[in-house]
Amino acid sequence: MSTNAVPDTIITPFKINIPDERIEFLHKKLALTTLPDELEDAGRDYGVPLADVQRLVTRWKSGYDWRKHEKVLNDELPQFLTDIDVDGHGTLKIHFVHKKSEVGGAIPLLFVHGWPGSVIEVRKILPLLTQGSPDQPAFHVVALGLPGYGFSEAPKKRGFGFSQYAEVGNKLMLSLGYEQYVTQGGDWGYIVTQRIASLYGGKHSKAWHTNYEGAEPGRAPPNLLSQPRAYLKNLLTSYTPFEKAGLERTAWFQTQGMGYFMEQSTQPQTIGYNLADSPVGLLAWIYEKLVNWTDEYPWEDDEVLTWVSIYWFSTAGPAASARIYYEYMKEKPVASPTIPHGASIFPKDIYVVPLSAIIAMSSNAVPDASITPFKINIPDERIEFLHKKLALTTLPDELEDAGRDYGVPLADVQRLVARWKSGYNWRKYEKELNDELPQFLTDIDVVGHGTLKIHFVHKKSEVAGAIPLLFVHGWPGSFIEVRKILPLLNQGSKDRPAFHIVALGLPGFGFSEAPKKKGFAFIQYAEIGNKLMLSLGYEQYVTQGGDLGYTVTKTIASLYGGKHSKSWHTNYEAALPGQAPPELLSQPRAYLRNLVTKYTPAEKAGLAKTAWFRKEGMGYFMEQTTQPQTLGYSLADSPVGLLAWIYEKLVNWTDNYPWEDDEVLTWVSIYWFSTAGPTASTRIYYERTKQKITAPPTIPHGVSFFPQELFNVPRFWTRTRYRVFEAEHDSGGHFAAHEKPDELVEDLRKMFGRGSPAYGVVEGKPGY
Repeated sequence: MSTNAVPDTIITPFKINIPDERIEFLHKKLALTTLPDELEDAGRDYGVPLADVQRLVTRWKSGYDWRKHEKVLNDELPQFLTDIDVDGHGTLKIHFVHKKSEVGGAIPLLFVHGWPGSVIEVRKILPLLTQGSPDQPAFHVVALGLPGYGFSEAPKKRGFGFSQYAEVGNKLMLSLGYEQYVTQGGDWGYIVTQRIASLYGGKHSKAWHTNYEGAEPGRAPPNLLSQPRAYLKNLLTSYTPFEKAGLERTAWFQTQGMGYFMEQSTQPQTIGYNLADSPVGLLAWIYEKLVNWTDEYPWEDDEVLTWVSIYWFSTAGPAASARIYYEYMKEKPVASPTIPHGASIFPKDIYVVPLSAIIAMSSNAVPDASITPFKINIPDERIEFLHKKLALTTLPDELEDAGRDYGVPLADVQRLVARWKSGYNWRKYEKELNDELPQFLTDIDVVGHGTLKIHFVHKKSEVAGAIPLLFVHGWPGSFIEVRKILPLLNQGSKDRPAFHIVALGLPGFGFSEAPKKKGFAFIQYAEIGNKLMLSLGYEQYVTQGGDLGYTVTKTIASLYGGKHSKSWHTNYEAALPGQAPPELLSQPRAYLRNLVTKYTPAEKAGLAKTAWFRKEGMGYFMEQTTQPQTLGYSLADSPVGLLAWIYEKLVNWTDNYPWEDDEVLTWVSIYWFSTAGPTASTRIYYERTKQKITAPPTIPHGVSFFPQELFNVPRFWTRTRYRVFEAEHDSGGHFAAHEKPDELVEDLRKMFGRGSPAYGVVEGKPGY
C-alpha cells in the first residue's frame, strides 16, 4: 500500500482512565522498593542522588494522587485514538492530541515529542499556539503520541524505524484533513519531523521547525566533501562565547551522558526488563534526564511523577519506547529535506554546536589484619523478600522475530524467572559454595577511604613450595569465577607447579564491603589486593585476572611490581593500548609492522569481534561509566532487571558455553544478595575514567588468548618486551576461568613451570 494512501479512518475521543488494579499494583511494587546505597559526597556525579529518589518514592507511595493529574490531563488536552496502517507493520492504534484554533486560517502544525517525554510536552504550548491576533499567527495543533509511547500501541515487528514513525505522522495529518501542514519537534521529534520533511516535503510537509539541531550533521564539525562551504567557514570562524559554551555542553554530554543512548541503541530489551519491572528504576532513569537536560528548571515532585507515571501506565509499557534507539542505528540515511527549516537554539540542550555547522599512590603499610572464617548464610527474610519481588514481576513485550538483536529474549527471561520463583534452591548452591571454597573476611585500611571488610577465598596447596597466586575477578563475575580452577591449581606434581590460591572479592562485589567515598578506583583496588597478600604472609606473589581483574592486576604490577608482584598473567589483553592500532610515537616498531603486515584469519576474526563489541555491546559500559547510580536504582530494585542485565553478558560474552539455568541464577543471586547490593559493583566503571593511568608494568607478563574475547586484536598491537608467554586457543570467550578452566590452568602451569621464562620469579616458591 502506498505510504500516502489514507484508509477510511475512525477517530474516537479518548480519556486516560488507568484501572484501579494497575494503581494498586504500582503501590504494591513501591512498598517493596529496594534502594542502593550511595557514596559520601557523591552529589550528582554518579547519577541521581539517593535523597532525591527517596523523596520522590515516598511521595509516589503516599501523597501523589494520580487521579488528580489524570483529570487535569483529560481536562486540558483533547485526546483521541485512531487506527493507522503502517506498510509492513499492520495497523496500530495511535493516541494523539488535537486542538483546533478558532481562527479560520490557522496553520496546521504537527508536534512530535521525544524521549523521555510524551504528549504531555505539548501541554503548555497548546493554548498559546491556538490563540491568534492581528500580529500573531494561530495554529491548529496535533500532538502525535509516538507508537510505543504513552497510550499509543507499539509495533510488534522489528524494523520500525523513523520512516515508519514519519509515515504515521503524515497519515495522521491527512486523516484529519490537513493535506498541507508544518511540523515542530525536539529530541526524537527532530528526527521524525526531519524524516517527514524528507519523505513528504513539498506536497504535504511545507516547513519544519526544531528546538534540537545537533544530530546529523551537528555532532561533529562539517565535512569537506558533504558540506564544503560550512567546512571552509568552520576553518576561518572564531567561535563566540555562546558557541564555545555549547561545544563544552556537547562534549560533556558525549563523555558523561551517552550511556543510556549506547544501551538503548544496542540492547534495549535488556534495559527494558529493568524499566518494566522496577518503578523506582524507571523513575531514576527518567528523572536523571529531566534534571540534567534542562536549565535549572524547577521540577516539582508531582510534575516528575506525572511524567514517569505516563510511562509506567503506558499501553505498551516503558520498555517499548527504548527500541526507537535500536532502530535508529539500523536505518539507512535518507535525502536531506529541501523545504524551509527553522531552529531555536537553547544553551542547555544536550547538543549545542556552532551555528556555522548547523547552517551548513598509596602507602604499602599493612594494618594488623584480623582474619575470620566466613560462610555465606543469607537470612531467610531476604530470600522471602526476593520471592515477593519475583511474584510481582512485570515483563516488557517483545517484537516478532526479535531474536537476540534487541537484547535478552523474552522467553529466556520468562523461563529463568519461573525457575527463580519455583524450583531454584539458593540454600543448595549456598552450601556448595561454602563446602568448595574456603572463605574469609578481613579488615583492610585503604589510604583516604578508611577500613573496608573484604571477603576472599584462600586455599593453600599441600605443596610447600607452591607459588602464591592472587586471582582477581571482573564484572559481572565474582569470587565464584575461581571455583573451577582452584582445585586444579592447588594440585602439584613433579611436572606441574602448584599454587596457593587467594581469590579477592573486589570491594562492592559479593560479600566485600563497598567504599563509601568517591574516587575509589584501580589504584585503591590494587592497594587492597597487595595488602591482602601481605597480610596473608605472601611478600611475593603472582597474579591472574580478566576483565576488570586485568586492570586491577596490571595496576598491581605497575605499583608493586618487582618488590611484591613478581609476574602477572591475564586472559584479557586489549585495554590500553589494544583498543586501537599501535601509534607511531608510543609504539614505533609495532606501528611500522602494522603498516606492512597481512592479518591472519584468526586476527581478522578477532578484529571483527572487536568491531562488533565496540558497535553493539558497549551500551552497558557507557552507562556504568557515566551514570552508574541512575542504572543502579533498577538493578537494586528489580531482580528480573538485574537478571537480564547480567544474563545478556553471560551469553554474549562466552563461546557457546552451555549455561544451565541454576548456574545463571547462582551468579545473579550473588549480586542480589551481595553485601553492598548490585549497584555498588557498577561504580568501578565510573572511577576508571577519573584516575590517571599508571606507568606500564616492567615485570614478566603472560597472556592466554581466547577467540571470542570481547577485544581481540593482532598480538603485536599490545605486545611488549616484558611479555614472556602467549597461548592461543581454538575456542573460549570472556570468562576463561569458568568456560575453559583446564586450558587456563595449563597455561599458568606452562608459564610458571620449569624451563619457562617466569619460572622461579617468587623467591623460594618455585611451585614444586
